[in-house]
Amino acid sequence: MRSALFTSRLATGIRLASLLILVLGAALCSAQDVASLTGIKDEAEVDTGRAHHPYVLGFSGSVVHLLPINILKEEIYDINDLTKAGIGYSAEVRAYILDGLAISVGGMRTGFHMVDHRTQQMAEINTRFGSDVDPINTNNFIRLDGLFLNLTAYVGSAESKFNPYLRTGIMYFDWALEEDGRGSEAIKYKDIAIEGTDFGGGVGLGTEYRLADKAHLDLQLFWGYIATGDEIKYEELQSTVNNSYYWTNTQFWNLSLGLVIGL
Repeated sequence: MRSALFTSRLATGIRLASLLILVLGAALCSAQDVASLTGIKDEAEVDTGRAHHPYVLGFSGSVVHLLPINILKEEIYDINDLTKAGIGYSAEVRAYILDGLAISVGGMRTGFHMVDHRTQQMAEINTRFGSDVDPINTNNFIRLDGLFLNLTAYVGSAESKFNPYLRTGIMYFDWALEEDGRGSEAIKYKDIAIEGTDFGGGVGLGTEYRLADKAHLDLQLFWGYIATGDEIKYEELQSTVNNSYYWTNTQFWNLSLGLVIGL
């Protein structure tokens, strides 16, 4: 499969990074507990002039709750509208250029499940496929695995443990509408698999909460847009009512909770 190798490597990398972050977090907390009891200060605790990020590099691992945004056009629902939230995870490396500015590179492994909550909508879409079986059903999974580059501006005060931020980013996703859960074959329309690799972007906001000098909780809400629609590739996958397409671009809310460890 075209994307199997990319997806496998991405998933493995994110899992290993997340595990490393959790181990580092536990070690850091234990070390700081010992230091507080003995009164010993590590060299890393020397004042760097940075209130929230007394380090240059950091690692972050997060649990992701992806919420689909359904945009209805003239009472015609498309495949993207028949989705429900999914759980995934992400990991990233952050470079703190300044105490209040960071660039991060990372990856995400997540997707949407399907739900048949619109009367006759799946049936109407399936008539366009012209097959004896209904390829669009509740067993389908929209896989969204990708990479991202974010720019984050922090606006928190030096005195507060909370450090709110604004974030913008660009994304590159390997996606597919899969038949029977993650890892299954992509659904085909006229022998063309509904899958691809596309760019996207988004903006969001969130906050860090300082647990220790080099450990922060991170809560984020991020709006994302991926250009998955292709009117040329799927030119006849349209409604007979108003010619709106049954496979369109993908929008979502990314609600995530993670742990940031500084080096």
